[in-house]
Amino acid sequence: MYLPGPPPLPPPGTIPPRPIIIRLDPATAQRMDMLRSVSLIKFLRDARVVPSEEEEQRRERVVSELEKIVMDWAKRVAFDQGEQHWITTGTVLTFGSYALGVYGPESDIDAVCVGPCIASLQHHFFVVLRQMLEARPEVSDLHSIESARVPLMRFKFNGVPVDFPYVQLPVINAAEAIHAFDPRLLEKVDGASWRCLSGVRVNREIMQFVPNMKKFQVLLRCLKLWARRRGIHCHLVGFFAGIHLAVLGAYVCCRHPNASVNALLSLFFEIFSHWPWPLPVSLHDQTPLWSPDGCSLMPIVMPCFPPEFCASSVTKSTFKKIEDELRRGFALTKDIRNIDIDWSWIFAPYPYGARYEHFLHIVLSAPTTEELRDWVGWVKSRFRNLILKLESLNVGCDPDPSEQVDHTIAEPNVVFLWGLMYRNTQICTSSLKKDFMKSVINNIYGKEKCAHSDITMSIVSTPQPLKSLPDQSVHSQKLLNLPSLMLGFRQMNLGYQPMKQDCNAVG
Repeated sequence: MYLPGPPPLPPPGTIPPRPIIIRLDPATAQRMDMLRSVSLIKFLRDARVVPSEEEEQRRERVVSELEKIVMDWAKRVAFDQGEQHWITTGTVLTFGSYALGVYGPESDIDAVCVGPCIASLQHHFFVVLRQMLEARPEVSDLHSIESARVPLMRFKFNGVPVDFPYVQLPVINAAEAIHAFDPRLLEKVDGASWRCLSGVRVNREIMQFVPNMKKFQVLLRCLKLWARRRGIHCHLVGFFAGIHLAVLGAYVCCRHPNASVNALLSLFFEIFSHWPWPLPVSLHDQTPLWSPDGCSLMPIVMPCFPPEFCASSVTKSTFKKIEDELRRGFALTKDIRNIDIDWSWIFAPYPYGARYEHFLHIVLSAPTTEELRDWVGWVKSRFRNLILKLESLNVGCDPDPSEQVDHTIAEPNVVFLWGLMYRNTQICTSSLKKDFMKSVINNIYGKEKCAHSDITMSIVSTPQPLKSLPDQSVHSQKLLNLPSLMLGFRQMNLGYQPMKQDCNAVG
C-alpha cells in the first residue's frame, strides 16, 4: 500500500506517549515553501515543457495565417454563391492547452474554424477549404476525419500539428457573431458545432474562475507532465484528457487562491487522493442532470452553462491506476519540511517492464503512412470497448498510451503494449480480436479502413522494461534507492494476480 494503516492500539492500561509536534515559525515555513516553488519551476524548465519565445512566436504566426485563410475561404464561398461577400466572414478560435498558455514544444494547436451559414461542413469545409490548405506550401500531412463524433481536419502548418474542427453559425458575419459569444446564438448551432465550441467555452470560464493565471499555468504544466510520465494522460484508453486536468487544477487554485505553486501541487494530490468519488468535481457547484457512459466512476463537470460532464472513458482498471498515482503523489509531496525534494521522483516514468509480467501486444498496420495515421486514430477511438471486454473476462488492464514501432514488420505500423493482471484465466486472442472488431467495423467508415489495414493481438512476456531509464545515470541510481511503492510497483487492488507463465493462451 502507498499509505500505511493506523498504528496498533496499545495494551489495556498503558498510557501512550504524547506525539512530538514540530512547529515551524511562519517565516521558516514561508522560506521552505518559496525554495520548493523555485526548484519546481526550474525542474519544469529543465524538463523542456515550457516553450521558448521562438516557439511561441511560431505558433502565433500559424494561428494568424489560419485566420487569413479562413477569412479568404468564407468570402470565396459567398462570391461563388452570389452572396454579399463583403460582409461574409469567418475566423479561427483556439482552445485547449494553447489557449490556456500551457502548451509544450511538441504540443498541437486546437483551433476551431468558424464559418458562416452558407458554408456547409461536407462540401465547403472538407472539399473547398481542404483544397485551399493543400495548395499552401506550409501545410503537410493533411487528412480528414469526417466520421468522428467531432468531424475535423488534421494537418501540420510549418511543422506545428493542428486539429481543425468546424463550427457553422446561423449568420453571415460569423467572425463578429462568435466574438460576441451570444448564448442565444450558440443555442441555434447543430450538435457537432456545439461540441466543438465546448472547449472554447470551458477555457473562457476557467480563465474567469482562476484567481491567479500564472500559478494555474505552472500547476497545469506540472499535472500534464506528471500524467504523461506516469502513463495516465490519454482519454481514449480511459485516463485523463487535458480538460480533466485543467478543471481539477482550477478547482485547487480557486479554493486556495494564496497558495504557492509548490503548495498547489501538494494540495492537488492531497485533495484528490482523498476525494469521495463518484462525487462530481465542479467549479460552480452545479451538476448536470444526467451522466453519459464513462463518467460514473470519476465525474468532472465542465464549467459552462448549462453544466455538462467532461467526456470520459474511465473504466474499473484505469480508475484504480489513477487512484494509485494520486496516492503516490500525495505520499511524495506531503512532507512540506523537505526542502531538498527531488522532483524527478514524482515525475519518474512509469516502470511498465518491472511492473507487469505479461502484456497484450497490439499491432496496427496499413499499406501507407497516411492510411496508418487514419487507422490508428480510428482504432484508438474504439479502445475503450477492448478494455471493457478484458474486464468482463476478469482481466485487469493497464493500457500504456505510448506508441512504438516494430521495425521487423515491412508495412508502416504502430505497436501498443498493455500490462495485464489476472489469475487462472485463459485469454483467447482470436476471440478477443473478433469481439473487438465488431466495434471497429460498426459503420461504413470502419469497414472501409479495415479493408486495407490490419490489427493483430497476442500475449507476450517482456523481461526487459519497456520504458527504462538511462543506464548508469544519476537519476536511475536515485530511483533504485526508492521504496518500490514510490515507483508504482504496488499491485493494483482489483482482485487480480500477475499471470503465470503457463497461463498464456494463443488464439
